[in-house]
Amino acid sequence: MTGRGRRRAILLAATLACTAGAAGCAPAPGTGPWPAPAAGPVTVTILTGTDTSISAGDTPVRSGDTGMYSELADWWNAREARITGIRIRLAVVDGGATLAHSQMLAAAQAGDAQYDIYNLDGQWVPEFAAAGYIRSLQGHLATEGFLPQPLASGEDGSGRLYAAPFTTDVGLLYYRTDLVGSAAVPGTFDQVMRAAHQAQKKDRAIVEGYAGQFAEYEGLTVNVLEIIRGYRPDAIGADGTIRDPAAVAAGLEQLVSQIGLQIPGSELSASEAQSFTAFATGQAAFMRNWPIYYNQIATATLPGSSEVAGNFNVSPLPFPSVLGGQDLAISASSPHPDAALKVIGFLTSQQAEQCLFAVGGFPATRKAAYAANAPLPPGYTARGYAAVTGSPLCGDKPGRQLRIGSTILKAIGKTIPRPVTPYYTEFSALVQGQVWPLLNAARQGHSVDLHSAVAALAADIQYAVSGHAPTSPGGTRQSPGPPAATGSSP
Repeated sequence: MTGRGRRRAILLAATLACTAGAAGCAPAPGTGPWPAPAAGPVTVTILTGTDTSISAGDTPVRSGDTGMYSELADWWNAREARITGIRIRLAVVDGGATLAHSQMLAAAQAGDAQYDIYNLDGQWVPEFAAAGYIRSLQGHLATEGFLPQPLASGEDGSGRLYAAPFTTDVGLLYYRTDLVGSAAVPGTFDQVMRAAHQAQKKDRAIVEGYAGQFAEYEGLTVNVLEIIRGYRPDAIGADGTIRDPAAVAAGLEQLVSQIGLQIPGSELSASEAQSFTAFATGQAAFMRNWPIYYNQIATATLPGSSEVAGNFNVSPLPFPSVLGGQDLAISASSPHPDAALKVIGFLTSQQAEQCLFAVGGFPATRKAAYAANAPLPPGYTARGYAAVTGSPLCGDKPGRQLRIGSTILKAIGKTIPRPVTPYYTEFSALVQGQVWPLLNAARQGHSVDLHSAVAALAADIQYAVSGHAPTSPGGTRQSPGPPAATGSSP
């Protein structure tokens, strides 16, 4: 049985377990008893995708580490391991989000007990929860202090918590202040396009009015969702089904009509890294991207980047951003979930979250981590055992992204989550399979039938979120494969 087929069988079994004649429904997946804490030293292994942060802090605990995942793990191993008897090991999947999802899913399906924690992209949590691959954290994790939007990303869709918010993410609108005055930041997608056109008139070096992520991968799904929701927020339902086909077609028309104009054809192969390069080198007037690129633009050494570094700013997107980020979930096959929970408590603590944001560049999941002018944490204080003091957790050199903390918080407050469904990966593949060919046809000057495409997409999504295979040609179209995601996971 394929991985997809096995997931569907598990979900069907869970549904049938609650019958009309039964005294009650079967327990929710992952809610069984936890094994007793292990005696003696324990190594907690985290299966994770690539850490894309670039630390701005002091010399790391282990020479050569530049990302905050490794810095936090190494600090724990050097300071806390001797107190708790718990060591942290990172098992990193290189190659982007798609490969990370595949390897985590394979490990979970095999019941691989060598992994204790999965660092899941938020949209994968319902899939892993419904299949019983991760333990419920309901009642086990203290949730005070987390921002509500990142916290909800760890739920299964019914309000039960299965994962702790490790990092969050939100799309921002980057713009050239020397070409677009801060007082005139556009408030709609159409206004962005018009402002981009005016910027091109002012500076002929601007060859891309708007740089986004329009290659055939998850970034395209994110950008399309945002633009459609900017036209009508409820055009696509919370489960991904299309509620208003006409509004979806109208939202897509805004994008399709700009291909070859403010959005050049080259954008159809662009991911986060290509958008960053276009903006940082002065080729784009506007850019939709994640906050982690703010510090990288300010410190870029690319040709033309010195002029941009002193003449750019960010604002919330002129439409609701998709919420990004990653959540830490305990594998149902972990032999020591109690130790894994302690590690999750450390990695999502206020101190660690402050390091992830102020030093690593990842937006934090706790509001307190955004406090202006707050000193970086000198160490980590935990309940239940002695705390290490006088040992800086992430140095004392925060990055420039601290300047935009209030903007990030404002943008997070307006986010709309990706569709919450165990079949999100199928949903995203269907969106890409229908929308990218439309954009490519527009690039080649062909007319496109948006209403027919949306009708086919609506039918395919209705099947997919019900656990069935799509029926239309667009739904079965094979993708050439996504580029590796280089920014914080969208």
